[in-house]
Amino acid sequence: MLSTTKRFLIAGTLMLGATLGISTNATAQDWTRTFTVVNGSHIRIDHLYVTPNTYSRWGYDRLGRYVLQPGYRYDVSVVPGWYDVKLVDKDGDECIVPSVDFRRGETWTITDGILLYCEGFLGM
Repeated sequence: MLSTTKRFLIAGTLMLGATLGISTNATAQDWTRTFTVVNGSHIRIDHLYVTPNTYSRWGYDRLGRYVLQPGYRYDVSVVPGWYDVKLVDKDGDECIVPSVDFRRGETWTITDGILLYCEGFLGM
């Protein structure tokens, strides 16, 4: 059997751990912002990756099992900053858009011009 003092110490430790866990999660959420990505192009986007423009790895597909149809929008949560964005369309064509400004929690629109620029059809 545990003494009353040991029970209080264990209970206090568990409560402290739970409190710190909650405050850590709240702090992490305070750092992120939600950005709305709008597909203003005429091309379906099947995959969307974002990475801080100082990183060399893309991470996971932000769309998951969804696709971004023309005219639709999708919310992405990231820590505010400058990001490179990789888009993969329905044909598997990749488009890397460097230095997208995701600092203020606003909207970023994918246009036909962005996609044509990536495929070398348009100079910006």
